[in-house]
Amino acid sequence: MNSTIINPVRHGLLMAVAALIFGALWAAYMGTHHEQLHGAFETQVATIQSTDKQHPIEEMSMKSMQMDHAHHSTLPTAHEHGQSHHETDTQVNEEQHSHSGNLAQDAMQRLLRGHIHFMGIGVLSAVLLLITAFTSLKDGWKKTLGFTFGLGALLYPPAWILMGFRTVELGPQAAEASVMWLFGPAVALLLISLFALFVVLLVETFSLQKAVFIRQFFHSETGVSS
Repeated sequence: MNSTIINPVRHGLLMAVAALIFGALWAAYMGTHHEQLHGAFETQVATIQSTDKQHPIEEMSMKSMQMDHAHHSTLPTAHEHGQSHHETDTQVNEEQHSHSGNLAQDAMQRLLRGHIHFMGIGVLSAVLLLITAFTSLKDGWKKTLGFTFGLGALLYPPAWILMGFRTVELGPQAAEASVMWLFGPAVALLLISLFALFVVLLVETFSLQKAVFIRQFFHSETGVSS
């Protein structure tokens, strides 16, 4: 009987359990490669900072060459140089702004959040799908929620991991923006699933299944009959 109850959401439970497995494997990988990952990020930070220090010297050299060949007044050129230098500094500061004061640490924290979200959302999705299985919702809609919950659990955590690997190179804000194509659909799937389950529970709480526009989504009798 229990096997029959969970059949409509079995695929979603499978994806939720897969998220838990990936989370455990990722935790094991980070635990055994922590020093290598952090060291690689630190090296990347040092390389970027070294490159940034060379930019002002190169810009000053280029500006000097341009001034030697310019026939205009020096006042606009100086103003233009100051504006360009300010814009460059602003861009570097924006790209390298760190939440913790260390870009390598930011990157490691985001990798760790990938593990945390794998485990947390995996458990949450499994529990909510079991709740879904015991509602009077029709099997077709239960299967839909199985896909939306399961895919959300599998897509959201990897976005954090990908963002972590891009944090040093792009900066925290740009790295976050670069994975919105993955974040967006994952968050949408999870929020839509949560809202749908909330509505289902609300309908059952107030026994609204027989309403004209609602009964098409539910079995004629409450319970888990197929």
